[in-house]
Amino acid sequence: MLLFTFLFSLFSQNPQPQMADSVLIVKQINIVGNQRTKENIILRELDIAVGDSIKANDIENRLDLNRRKLVNTNLFVTIDLKSTKVSDNQIVIDIKLLEQWYVLGYPVFQIIDRNYAEWWQRGADFSRTTYGVDFLHNNFRGRAEKLQLRLETGFVQRIDFGYRIPYIDKAQKTGIGFGLSYITNKNLAFRSINDTLNFFRSTTDVLRRRFSGAINVRKRYGFYDNHFLELRYQNTTIADTISKLNPDYFLDKRTSQKYFQLSYYFNYDFRDNVAYPLRGKRYEFFISKSGLFGSDDINQLDVSASYYWFKPLTKKFFYGLAIKGKIAFPEKQPFYNTRGLGYGGDLVRGYELYVVDGSSYLLMRNNLKFKLLDTKIFLKFLKIKQFNTIPFGIYPNVFFDYGYSNNPFASENKTKLANKLLYGGGAGIDLVTYYNLVVRFSYVMNDRQQKNFVFGIGREF
Repeated sequence: MLLFTFLFSLFSQNPQPQMADSVLIVKQINIVGNQRTKENIILRELDIAVGDSIKANDIENRLDLNRRKLVNTNLFVTIDLKSTKVSDNQIVIDIKLLEQWYVLGYPVFQIIDRNYAEWWQRGADFSRTTYGVDFLHNNFRGRAEKLQLRLETGFVQRIDFGYRIPYIDKAQKTGIGFGLSYITNKNLAFRSINDTLNFFRSTTDVLRRRFSGAINVRKRYGFYDNHFLELRYQNTTIADTISKLNPDYFLDKRTSQKYFQLSYYFNYDFRDNVAYPLRGKRYEFFISKSGLFGSDDINQLDVSASYYWFKPLTKKFFYGLAIKGKIAFPEKQPFYNTRGLGYGGDLVRGYELYVVDGSSYLLMRNNLKFKLLDTKIFLKFLKIKQFNTIPFGIYPNVFFDYGYSNNPFASENKTKLANKLLYGGGAGIDLVTYYNLVVRFSYVMNDRQQKNFVFGIGREF
């Protein structure tokens, strides 16, 4: 009875002033700092428009969500949104931007191994690097169009050209892109034995030539979802030496592989920062059919899906979860087209030195991080404003992963890691700065009691 009386008294109190539930109308949206970027490209990212009605107690949350969307365009260094009440029921929203330096021409120097731990294990050999120049325009014509030309030599000789138009319709929901690539290798991984890639090097002959061309269509129905449909043609040839060393490189001792590929990719991304997220979630789904015609040299279906979840536990502690799985048919695949754990960042941390080939795999990664520092450094002596404001964050973290790679032909590869659950984890520190640069230092250990220091440059998970 006392509990009932208490609850009744709460709900029967005089209502609070209506200010918190009042509705305000957006009278105007002002944008400053977009010297290059077209205004419609910015407004396209907002879920707020002139004339909209917003509850007063929801304004700050809406502004934060819209700031996050502008951050994830990767067009701006800093973004500030604020609202100002100009009458009893009207507000003005001001958006202050500092654009990135969009035209970048910079030298390329990178290792060809899957990570720095593997490169260091192989003797930190500088012949296992590529170098060249990369020309990139991230905001061509001020319409968020991307133009890229890449020229590399060294371990790999490479020419890449790509162009992407994010929107070609008035609704700004449909975009297109295309790309061309030509790559040659005189040093080549031709198989994996004992969960380690084996390389063969020639001082004179090209061991592999690869040409590919692709065209894609992007459809965006909402603020956070993206659909990609791509048609690709790929033609790859290898030297007789490689087919002799590994008759299953293309299967059946073949020295060439050409095919058309049709793939669909869906991405729902609701994270606060694509480079280093601390809150939000992301879903991905990918399906690809390699070999569309009878004349194609391969007939393979790949399906993968992933889920990412980021949750602030307190103001300083953050948890991150990533789950990814892949399955491919048929189980017997060319070595060139087989990707299990250990490729492209899909690995159990602690197993950086290994590849676990297989037609399917499952991977789960967990992170707990602490925000030690999140600030901006102002370099007044630099006159270029895109570079004199440097965001800088320091995040100590601990992590734990496990994964499983299925390989029906484990005995042929002499693998010791396939078809069993793998565990790994460790602790590290992440440095986060501008232009989406994340530098990682970690100490890792796996369930085989192997330990290592790992350095990496990349995004979360």
